[in-house]
Amino acid sequence: MIYLDYSATTPVDERLFDYFSLVSKEYYGNPNSKHRLGQASLHAIKESTRLVKATLNLKDQEIIYTSGATEANNLAIKGYAHKNQSSGKHLIVSPYEHSSVVACFSALEKEGFLVDVLPSRPDGLVSLKDLEEMIQEDTILVSIGALNSELGILQDLKSIGEFLTKYPKIAFHVDATQAVGKIVLDYDLIDMFSFAAHKFYGLKGIGALVKNPKIKLDPIISGGSSLSNERSGTPATSLILSLSKSLELAYSNIEQKYEHVLQLKNYLVGELSRFENVYFNSNSNSIPHIVNVSIFDYSSVEVQRILNNHEIYVSTQSACVANQGYSHVIYRVTGDEKRAKSGFRISISYKTTLDEIIEFVDCLRGELLK
Repeated sequence: MIYLDYSATTPVDERLFDYFSLVSKEYYGNPNSKHRLGQASLHAIKESTRLVKATLNLKDQEIIYTSGATEANNLAIKGYAHKNQSSGKHLIVSPYEHSSVVACFSALEKEGFLVDVLPSRPDGLVSLKDLEEMIQEDTILVSIGALNSELGILQDLKSIGEFLTKYPKIAFHVDATQAVGKIVLDYDLIDMFSFAAHKFYGLKGIGALVKNPKIKLDPIISGGSSLSNERSGTPATSLILSLSKSLELAYSNIEQKYEHVLQLKNYLVGELSRFENVYFNSNSNSIPHIVNVSIFDYSSVEVQRILNNHEIYVSTQSACVANQGYSHVIYRVTGDEKRAKSGFRISISYKTTLDEIIEFVDCLRGELLK
């Protein structure tokens, strides 16, 4: 079996199973309780939060633990829009977002918010000129994903953040789900960002929204107070502790891991470039972990089916929108419907081996390439 779908989800790091079991037995008290067992769990969560901040080089940001990135995106976007609508109801979003972000803006639009989508560009990057032209007097939120899940295109978040400092009423939200655990980012100029542990070898069911303390949100889950007034519910102590551990493991030797992925990506691209019916949808702005290609004369579904028969696993699109028939993101960037219908994503990890990439290319060569 060759797994090349790490951007959809990752296998859990073996070390986390023992750790999760250990902390589940030790910290079973409810962190909201005032007795000794509850306070021990609360202390453990506070220490976990300190480790998350240290690993991500955060300063005074607040961390709200969630069930995953989808909930974190919903809390950030809906929570901020609802809380701050007296200051304006105009929202801006990039055209390359994950479905959990798109769905939030669609829901808000039905409520009467005005949503503008930034223009698509061939390089897949957000233009500051386009952003400036779109900002209105009542704009309160800009949401731009750090890293597109299908093409791996990395946005210039620092430049966008610096630009938005001219507009103190506008909050800057970033869906960083595909970036956290793969690359190092500077979060200082980002007001809110979301991520989930299962993208970097952690357990499913735990994620976080990191925010500037000045940012106020309306809760999207009703209930009593908990770790945060903006997210109710009994804290999942063991999952929270496992999140900090998985982050720590992911960023250990991150430079060497990145270099390994880059070498595999360069080999893969070099091999596939030899064939006339292969087109690359990822570009120079993409990180090496994601290589999106189209093989003409075959739909993405056909490619996936053929590779499945060889126990090689790739994605046709982001796993959350794979039933749409073609990739809207590829079409937006390339303007080519044929490429959008035939594009598929190869996502590489530091756990991927050169032998796996060689076997994958050999399979494509035997079945699909011309």
